[in-house]
Amino acid sequence: MRSGEHGTGRRRPRPTRTFVSLTGPAGNLGDALIRRGTLDWARGTSDELVAYVGGAPDVWLRQLGVPTGTRVLRSKRSVARWLWMLATAPGRPVLVFEAGEVPLDRGNGVRELVFLAETLLVRLKRGVVVRPPRAVRAPTQPSLWLHSTAARASQFALWRDDTSRATTGGSQLAPDIGFAAGQRAGLPDGERDELIVSLRGKRPLPAVEWADALTDFAAANGLRIRTVVQVREDEERARELAQMLGGEFDPWGERDAVAQEALVRERYDHARLVISDRLHVLILAALSGAVPAEVVADPTRKITDSFATIGLAGVSADAASLSPDEITAFLTKQLTRADEVRAAVATAYARLAETEADIRTAIEAARA
Repeated sequence: MRSGEHGTGRRRPRPTRTFVSLTGPAGNLGDALIRRGTLDWARGTSDELVAYVGGAPDVWLRQLGVPTGTRVLRSKRSVARWLWMLATAPGRPVLVFEAGEVPLDRGNGVRELVFLAETLLVRLKRGVVVRPPRAVRAPTQPSLWLHSTAARASQFALWRDDTSRATTGGSQLAPDIGFAAGQRAGLPDGERDELIVSLRGKRPLPAVEWADALTDFAAANGLRIRTVVQVREDEERARELAQMLGGEFDPWGERDAVAQEALVRERYDHARLVISDRLHVLILAALSGAVPAEVVADPTRKITDSFATIGLAGVSADAASLSPDEITAFLTKQLTRADEVRAAVATAYARLAETEADIRTAIEAARA
């Protein structure tokens, strides 16, 4: 009998391997959301799953639900091992990059060169390269050229906003992969009684006029104000905002990231409106049936552009250019959009499910 054949005469299936990058801080629930979505796209695509998680702690693996049997590579010292495993992988491997924002400012050229080499290596092995929905930040040369070239060499290169798609010369727009988590039931609208606020700690504290507008709005609509922490570094800001707004404060404290995510998502299940300048705070809020709103001074286009991809315009407002009455009017209008938000989120989920199905079909075809 020749090597590789069974007594039945059938050839033994060749082993397959999928590589997925899942780095991120355990103290950022939004990063966990999109890395979990990335992992879901990689699951079940090969005989062996190899995950690079950088310096992430054990709780990160639990938070993402990394399956038993996954070969987990940690720390920068394991990058060489990752590259060696890619180079020696059986034919037709799968490489799944991380979703999210990609910094392309100066100093990232070497990293992008490595990613381009990985992409070309997998393609030479007749494998499949997947870049889940991403956005580019601070594009400079040569990082942008390297990144764009690698994206064009990939079978699937998705962009979560039109600006990033145009900057890279990409072709396919897709919702942020966070929407793939699916909708939660939450409370009926009539039973939701909270206004939740969660802002970045690294930006200036909002003006007193902003706080007055929010407290007046909450009182007029029978809402209790609560501040929550979705990114651990924002905890002190949440405490300050609770004092400023006369609201309740939910500290992160000593909870691990898994417990904190469960608590925060339960809070969103009870909220009518969630205000934040963090994209994935608003995505998790929308998944729970709360209306998302960004009303801060000098907002970036990150939230506006990402929600525009799912057909939801008018989510953001620049508080620096609005009077307290105008802020109140903006928030009052947002409250009427609950059904519109749910419909957009459902459509985004369906689009991502179709994309995942296309990816799995392409992998099967590559190995046929």
